[in-house]
Amino acid sequence: MFILRFLRFLNGYVRFQAQGVFIERFLNLVARDRIPVWDGHKRDGIYTGCVKASSYRRMRRHAKKTGVRLKVVDKEGAPFHRRKYRRRTGLLVGIALFVVFIYVMSGFIWRIEVNGNETLEDSQVIEALERIGVKTGAWRSSIDVRESERLAMLELDELAWIALNIRGSTIYVEVSERTEPPVMVDPHDPCNIVAGQSGQIVSMRVYEGEALLQEGDTVLKGDIIISGITEDRLGQSLFRHALADITARVEPVIRVEVPLHQTQFVETGEQINRRYLQILGLDLPIFLPGDLPKPYRVEQEQNPLTIFGVPLPVSVLREEHILMEEVPVTFTEEQAKSQALEELALLERARMDGAEILEKSVAAILEGDTLYLEARYVCLMEIGVKKEIFHSD
Repeated sequence: MFILRFLRFLNGYVRFQAQGVFIERFLNLVARDRIPVWDGHKRDGIYTGCVKASSYRRMRRHAKKTGVRLKVVDKEGAPFHRRKYRRRTGLLVGIALFVVFIYVMSGFIWRIEVNGNETLEDSQVIEALERIGVKTGAWRSSIDVRESERLAMLELDELAWIALNIRGSTIYVEVSERTEPPVMVDPHDPCNIVAGQSGQIVSMRVYEGEALLQEGDTVLKGDIIISGITEDRLGQSLFRHALADITARVEPVIRVEVPLHQTQFVETGEQINRRYLQILGLDLPIFLPGDLPKPYRVEQEQNPLTIFGVPLPVSVLREEHILMEEVPVTFTEEQAKSQALEELALLERARMDGAEILEKSVAAILEGDTLYLEARYVCLMEIGVKKEIFHSD
């Protein structure tokens, strides 16, 4: 549609009105004469449409034949604008240079769009493509699509396949992510199963190896529970890959400390805005250079430029630098306790994932300028950890 509108603009067209009794006959004669008319509609007995400027004169004889009155409502397009601005040489030269610029720039890649990714970020795929030379600003004809796809697969292990489609100045990247298979333990590697936590064994299911402890036994972290070394009938040692599910009652302790006197970064209310003109991967500053006071945090906003709805390889990047300052903060005991509980929740999720918590007690003690939080647990959890057996043949 853009190309069609652009061609009509170059040729010039007029918007006309036709009024009379035999408008339908007039339109039939126009169609038989292969005169293209668009944006046509009829209202209150008046037909309005658009036609090429060069075809309008041909329509007049059909209007005369059918008794229809024609009237030019508006004139649009390059020929009419050229007459209007024929004495403004600089403007015409600028338009010509702009057309040449667009034509030359059409040979470059303007945008890269990624589709089909779920866990991978768009930026990860685009950065991988940049490493193999597929990036905004690259000459379109220099990109070997099949070779680029092969190299991209080597760059991104997470992909099952990738397809590059170049349409105009845009590369559309279609990807499918790999489904990682479960980690398979080599059954030929001999190993013991040791305790990853100290506790009391509640249940054991031994699939391979010799159990050195039983249910109800107390075990310390690092003790061997299932041995991968067994003996055959002749008394010779055999090295096995021990397999077992071992659940124990453990009593872990998590400690957190929060000082009452801290420093925090807060916003000053001041901000400095900077803008860059991005052209084919280049960032051109459009501000006076100078050092920024620190500390600060940055928020970015990118606004692509378009013409007639078509994106250009030019965008404006706005960086908002929000100034910060470091200020001393004194917490009350309750505030410190609240922060400690938040940290405790994070540590609990990290260290006790999958555990069944039977009991939990939390105690807070203020000593000097520091709040100490201690959480004690009673829980059931899997404690078996495989440890390779190193032996010489």
